[in-house]
Amino acid sequence: MTTAQPAERRRFPDLDPVALQHPYDRAALNALQKVPGLDVVVRKFIELVPERISHIQHVAQMVQVTPRQCPQLHSLLQDACEILDVQEPELYVSQYPVPNAYTSGHDNPFIVVTTGLLDMMNDDEIMAVLAHELGHIKSGHVLYKTMARSIGAILSIVGDMTLGIGRIIGRTLEGAFLEWDRKSEFTADRAAMLVVQDPDVMLSLMMKLAGGTLFQRDQMNAREFLKQADLYNDVDANMLDRFYKLLLIAPVSHPLIIVRAREIVDWAGSREYGDILEGRYPRMWRPGYTTGPVTPPPDTSGSRRTTSPLGEETELVRCPHCGREQTNRRYCSLCGGQIS
Repeated sequence: MTTAQPAERRRFPDLDPVALQHPYDRAALNALQKVPGLDVVVRKFIELVPERISHIQHVAQMVQVTPRQCPQLHSLLQDACEILDVQEPELYVSQYPVPNAYTSGHDNPFIVVTTGLLDMMNDDEIMAVLAHELGHIKSGHVLYKTMARSIGAILSIVGDMTLGIGRIIGRTLEGAFLEWDRKSEFTADRAAMLVVQDPDVMLSLMMKLAGGTLFQRDQMNAREFLKQADLYNDVDANMLDRFYKLLLIAPVSHPLIIVRAREIVDWAGSREYGDILEGRYPRMWRPGYTTGPVTPPPDTSGSRRTTSPLGEETELVRCPHCGREQTNRRYCSLCGGQIS
């Protein structure tokens, strides 16, 4: 790993989100979309939780970041958006001592970071956090991520409407939702890595999220923290240890931080990551774009195929409601509209 910051970070115009998708995310998403009843729950969520209400609540209680309000933070967001080729979302700062960040909304997503996070991190680490949230936006995670935060309440309502039948289906659906929710974080971490372009920044960020304090900020060693990841991987000698790992993972919304640290450091040393840095990545088709390895435009059937750097093909379907492309052929994973 290098500790030198790039003089000028590379940018990735027309970056197709398939280039970011972690295999764990892909497998968990496929499993989730096969669970019966998902389309019903998506439509009910959009009906019961209007995006506008959530947005107004954030406007009323938090500080919105603009070029004139917290300009340094806004500049970090702008740079991250340009690197990932993402339209700039609204950004808010919430008064809360615990370091955290999240993205909400589905048609018009916005990012929230807490004061605890801003106080703990340096500029590069804050940029990585913003890029992580932009990764969720670019990958079309936001609708499902927002639902995952309230899936229990949604399933309870659906269960009451279906005389209890929905509760039976709901157990499987809730488990699949939470499993995908965790695995999608690996994809967002890759977006962060593409923006900061330095694995040491990612490692330092993970370490501070695990146990950083202002008191010891100059006494923490990121490489020592990475040794913990190796120790965790070694705790797999017998079935009992694996069972204990499952107990650790089941109740949390994110993968264990030590696992995220190891995953992103390994990816930073991979050929896949190196190819993206060199400009060899799948690109989103845009009218008039004629250079570079471009995925083909949508055909008349409303779908197209895109190829990842590993040669895997994924069929994308254009939603007739919002016009965006995603993988679900029954309904849009981004806006919830029915496709077929």
